[in-house]
Amino acid sequence: MVGNDSSPVQSRETSTVGLREILGAAPGALYAILDACDEPCVPEKVRELGDRAVSLYRGAAEQDYVAIAPYLAIVDEDLLSWIVNQLWAKPWGVLVVAPVDLASLRKHFRRFLIVEDPDGKQMYFRFYDPRVLPMYLATCLPSEVKEFFGPVHSFLVSGEAAQWTQITRRAGADGYA
Repeated sequence: MVGNDSSPVQSRETSTVGLREILGAAPGALYAILDACDEPCVPEKVRELGDRAVSLYRGAAEQDYVAIAPYLAIVDEDLLSWIVNQLWAKPWGVLVVAPVDLASLRKHFRRFLIVEDPDGKQMYFRFYDPRVLPMYLATCLPSEVKEFFGPVHSFLVSGEAAQWTQITRRAGADGYA
């Protein structure tokens, strides 16, 4: 469970059937951040998706880290089935519900790829790792949650038995309703 009664985020369980309802109700609003670092089959799938998927990296990093990069992809029924059938039990990434286009969402998430440690050293932040995202959001202040979510309505992290944990901003947290 992410957050508590005073946390700016909340979570609830949903099923793959619930995700398919999201797909049907809001086509083009469901995305996946696919993590090639832990899943070597991701870059090939991204190539198959063509212009429906982009690396979150740009420039030299996009070329140098093809095999381990995070990729943002528009989810349709076929991609959702591939994720459920091929990646389910692995730390493959997260789903994102956001009513914006691919380019806008990529630009938003790119802002969070590099962070500094307490000594000022820059490093990649793998926020899209399903083992990281819930813990990170649980430690954020309301203003940090607002900034991180931006245009995102919710994040979905795969769980057991075809269940997903849907993480949203808590109503009323930092002006969000």
